[in-house]
Amino acid sequence: MSGRDGTAWQRTSLTPGVEEDLKLRESVGISGSLPIIEGYALAGYDEALLPDGRPRPAHATVLESLCAMGPAELREREALLEREKVAASVVFRCAGDEAASAFPVDLVPRVLTSEEWRRLRDGTAQRARALDAFLNDIYGEAAILRDGILPRGLVSGSPGHRAEGAAPPPNMRRAQVCGIDIVRDGEERWFVLEDNVRWPSGVAYAIQNRRLLRRVFPELTASVDLLDPEQAPALLRQALHESAPLKAAADPASIVLLSDGPADSAYFEHHLLAEEMGVPLVVPADLLVADDVVWHVSASGQRRVDVIYLRIDDQLLQRVAGNGLPLAPQLIQAVRAGTLTLANALGSGVADDKAIYAYMPKFIEYYLGEQPRIEQVPTYHCADPEQRTQVLALLDKLVVKPVDGYGGLGVVIGPRASEEELARARLLIVEQPDRWIAQEMISLSTHPTYEDGKLRPRHIDLRMFVYYGASPVVVPAALTRVAPSGSLVVNSSRGGGAKDTWLLR
Repeated sequence: MSGRDGTAWQRTSLTPGVEEDLKLRESVGISGSLPIIEGYALAGYDEALLPDGRPRPAHATVLESLCAMGPAELREREALLEREKVAASVVFRCAGDEAASAFPVDLVPRVLTSEEWRRLRDGTAQRARALDAFLNDIYGEAAILRDGILPRGLVSGSPGHRAEGAAPPPNMRRAQVCGIDIVRDGEERWFVLEDNVRWPSGVAYAIQNRRLLRRVFPELTASVDLLDPEQAPALLRQALHESAPLKAAADPASIVLLSDGPADSAYFEHHLLAEEMGVPLVVPADLLVADDVVWHVSASGQRRVDVIYLRIDDQLLQRVAGNGLPLAPQLIQAVRAGTLTLANALGSGVADDKAIYAYMPKFIEYYLGEQPRIEQVPTYHCADPEQRTQVLALLDKLVVKPVDGYGGLGVVIGPRASEEELARARLLIVEQPDRWIAQEMISLSTHPTYEDGKLRPRHIDLRMFVYYGASPVVVPAALTRVAPSGSLVVNSSRGGGAKDTWLLR
């Protein structure tokens, strides 16, 4: 089957009785004849549909197959998806909610070509190398401060900077897990929106999205050659093993995943990753530290721990260990003694700082001697008087963010903000300029999302994961996050959902 521009569309096997209908659709163009696409309001760049409503080549197979099923069949598949989510306990707790709820997963997968994936893979691996080099430097020689590339006050004043960040020996890996958020704008350009180094989440949801779609659309997922997200846990375990401390007691290293337990918003991910890696899932009370050595205490006895994959807030590390003492100081001493690796290292949050983000192109050039392979969003730090003046003058055109904000909290989108919200943001910037950055507005791309029997455009982003042990490995499991209707905020903590991301081999 070919589009009107002659582009070949790959076809999957179709349900009986639709052949003539498809010929009609081909002759008139997809936008005017497929019921679930009728009324689709294209605005800006859409990842799956061309401006005239026909599918982009990479999405043609998916959209044709979904449309061929018809509204009744798609409703049945949607109901099956919901049942499968419940059976798999795919849940997430949004910011402000008391309890976790089912994680929204869309029927329509996003497709990235091998060429697109290669470019993003190279750019995010480069970024992970620079982030780890930066963390080693600022907690060591601080050459980047000495050379005047980065203002000293930006580091010392960062909420993510911790004195205990100096505990690991020099040149040890600090950022074993990086989450890089990528967006595409209305002109089809890729941008890095932000870096996540403290405890980036989402890879388990990317794995589960594929599992769900395979159950709901077995005929669809079997028709294309895709990279397999199921590789992620093994790649994570390998990176953690390669980050073992100098005095590790075992080879391979003994690893645990440290969580706050079921109360954590991403506990589903903690449980899945620990199970798939074959490592214990522990809470602070399960750990005992004696003579600078960490032990996992369980009903079956004690086992020495070499690497802790941290999925717990720095503050929660103050909870008591098995010996009744606060855990954090004991872990830090073990790190200093060379018997323990924390992944990611304490103090890594300074690299998440949104004011630090503005300097990432300089980091890449300074540490790697390279130019950035992916652009990033123009960013203004309000602590700089000249930049602050620009921000205040253009407040209704910019996106304002707290430097230590997570999950979309505190974000003010100027063009969509009320006068009251803008006035409040202006006051906060004037009172605490070092706590705020502003970014130019990016027109996020959209993707068809199934809603009430129709496809509707929803804004999306892409979270990619880099596991960094001996060398950075970009995980073949990416999470496409979907903004709620009428929103530009795609973060899961703010009520957004996700969709399966197909990475063509």
